[in-house]
Amino acid sequence: MLLGANFDDISAETIQSLIDAGATETVHLDFKRDSYGNSDNDKKELLKDISAFANTLGGHILIGVDEEDGAASRIRPLVAIDVDQELLRLESITRTGIEPAIVGLRMKRINVDGGAVIVIHVPHSFSPPHRVIFRNSNRYYARNSAGTHELSLEELRLLFGQQRSIEQRAGAYLRERLLRLQGNDGEMPLPTLDGLLVMQLVPLPDFGAERRIEISTLQGQQQLFRPMGAMGFSSRVNLDGFCVYRGGEVCHGYTQIMRDGSVEAVSADMFSQPDGGRVVPSLGLPQVLIETLSHYMNGLRALESSPPVLLQISATNVNGIRMAVDPARVMFQPPPYNREVLHLPPTMITEYQGDGGYEPVIAEQMNFLWNVFGFERCFYFDENGRWTGR
Repeated sequence: MLLGANFDDISAETIQSLIDAGATETVHLDFKRDSYGNSDNDKKELLKDISAFANTLGGHILIGVDEEDGAASRIRPLVAIDVDQELLRLESITRTGIEPAIVGLRMKRINVDGGAVIVIHVPHSFSPPHRVIFRNSNRYYARNSAGTHELSLEELRLLFGQQRSIEQRAGAYLRERLLRLQGNDGEMPLPTLDGLLVMQLVPLPDFGAERRIEISTLQGQQQLFRPMGAMGFSSRVNLDGFCVYRGGEVCHGYTQIMRDGSVEAVSADMFSQPDGGRVVPSLGLPQVLIETLSHYMNGLRALESSPPVLLQISATNVNGIRMAVDPARVMFQPPPYNREVLHLPPTMITEYQGDGGYEPVIAEQMNFLWNVFGFERCFYFDENGRWTGR
């Protein structure tokens, strides 16, 4: 965040506040009076700056802000260029000049008196190191308090091992959280007899960087983290962060947003039936999951959590559960599941999507689920992973 503002909320007032405060260039922040030129050296400078941010801790580049001795001194609006075309040019250079591509890189214009300023947000990358490949270059950069520097061999070795280490830590964290739920030691006590449905989301770059989000910021997005399948909810602060839960004498579900942006959502009545039986609702479950994932990913985006986001869907206490499938659509009655825990293979969500963009993610997860009960795939999605409901 820039002065506590999400990227979408950064405004002319945000930039002026930096100047008024005499903000200095740091490992997270860089000021440029003019935009990057069109020569090969200028393009390499752009790529070096952006890759260095991604390989370190992420940050912002402000183009159109003058500095003196490293401190922001005044706004110098971009006036001699078409700013919208300039954004396209900078995005094109970055897209083809850095390998691997930086997921979550964003650029925008901010209108100010007399012109515009360009803000570039570079996320802390989960898949470093990123190298500059423009014009046969093959160099890796990072940032420190003194500015941008080329990575040493030892620094490269550390970065190459970072992604695998974070994935392993995240996997261990999710397994530990699921074990706690099996013992009904989650954020809130739940009736576990009918089984628990669990959705977990971990923004890997933030998890690896041990990010800490202010509680007030988490509270501000609670509407987007309402419990699975619930309309109304209550909320409270706790040691781990912020919990949004279903009210009533007995809680049947909650969503816990951790201080690093990780999400744990649990439902205790997804599998229960009025007659006391337990089934997986083959039509209703994916609909709930599509809506829930869309809301939660919008919430993570509002929190400026950096993708990729690791998605894990599991169920506990489900020994003997059956899948409810329209008998007119199947040739056999699927056998019951015969284990206590159902742990679907995780999915990596590499970027934020718009409306309907997460349907293929849930389609993949539902295909895994249907495989468990002996089906080749879930037939409520088309071959492109789009929901049809038939």
